[in-house]
Amino acid sequence: MPSTTSILTAFAGLLALVSLGIYFFGIPPELKRKMEKTVLKTMGENKASYIMKDQINKIPASDQQDVKDLKSTLGNLGGGAVQNPLGDRGGDLADDLTSPFTGR
Repeated sequence: MPSTTSILTAFAGLLALVSLGIYFFGIPPELKRKMEKTVLKTMGENKASYIMKDQINKIPASDQQDVKDLKSTLGNLGGGAVQNPLGDRGGDLADDLTSPFTGR
């Protein structure tokens, strides 16, 4: 029966091989997009709504509560407006158009 040390060593070696393969060959774009969609779906977002909320959050913050509330409201309204199949397709189209520049 193998010892705990040999099992952990084999597991670490397997993990190192997988990591090395990902480092040299990368993750295929289809798999990246699938993982991204899964994460965004878990968050209740799609690509377009996530990008829109991110852009609104880049508005400089202020110490005034009214500005913070307005940013939050705009982010939720804008993000919610594109949380539909059209927003999903728009996000995919933007991803396809920018993929030559971003390498994705």
